[in-house]
Amino acid sequence: MWESLKVTDAEFAESSRTLGMNQAFLDVFGDGAVIFREGPVDARKLYEQVSPSERQRSSLESRANYIDFSRAGDLGLTSGPYRYTAGFGEESRRVYGHFVTIWRKIDGDWRMVADMVVRVPGVLSLDVEPDIAETDQLLAETASSENAEQNTVESLMEADERFIASINFRGGRRAIVRYGVEHLRIFVPGMAPGIGNESGAAVYGAFMDEQMALSPLTYEPAGAFMAVSGDAGYTYGTMSVEANSFTTNYLRYWHFTKSGEWKIAAEVLSPF
Repeated sequence: MWESLKVTDAEFAESSRTLGMNQAFLDVFGDGAVIFREGPVDARKLYEQVSPSERQRSSLESRANYIDFSRAGDLGLTSGPYRYTAGFGEESRRVYGHFVTIWRKIDGDWRMVADMVVRVPGVLSLDVEPDIAETDQLLAETASSENAEQNTVESLMEADERFIASINFRGGRRAIVRYGVEHLRIFVPGMAPGIGNESGAAVYGAFMDEQMALSPLTYEPAGAFMAVSGDAGYTYGTMSVEANSFTTNYLRYWHFTKSGEWKIAAEVLSPF
């Protein structure tokens, strides 16, 4: 599964270079795929509305440096740096950031079902490679299929709700410490990814706790999916702080751990 996801991500990156970003996305979207603007939107419908002239004015380059997958091999994640260029020549504008893409195996092929990016200042190198040893570290925390087979999508959504309640009670940093796996990955705008529970909690806390300013966080769940093996899943939606009009998309990737509970393996936030 790891190798097939690596190949899929590389093929998508190459298609984006040769066919253009717009067509590359349209070729890999699965049914019901979402991307995030002011909330999650229908990915295929949005990209089909892009005019031919607009398609020629931008390019996307990306490279995965991390890969994860479910034991059933029907759900996976890739993440890494990207470089987006709009315009041509001296008028071109280039931005860098990190992408997090969720894939599902549909009719034997990996299909993109959710994708979110965060921008960061400065320049990021695309000369990166994923390391299967990092994936193995997370799988070592993950429950066996036998111990996860009782899980349901409802249990995953309940974990989402408990995490939000924990943010309101403990703050973002402490909530991640409690509900994040040891080998966590956190992506927020303007910061380097938080890799590992301690670093991820610090990044999440620095971003979310400042936004909340002692005001309660509310959320609107928009979707959830669980792997057949019950050991991995993802949730997405929006979170808001009414006191300061802060609203952000969230995409949250979970593993069911050996401790017998859902914990966050990766989260990415995109405010709007």
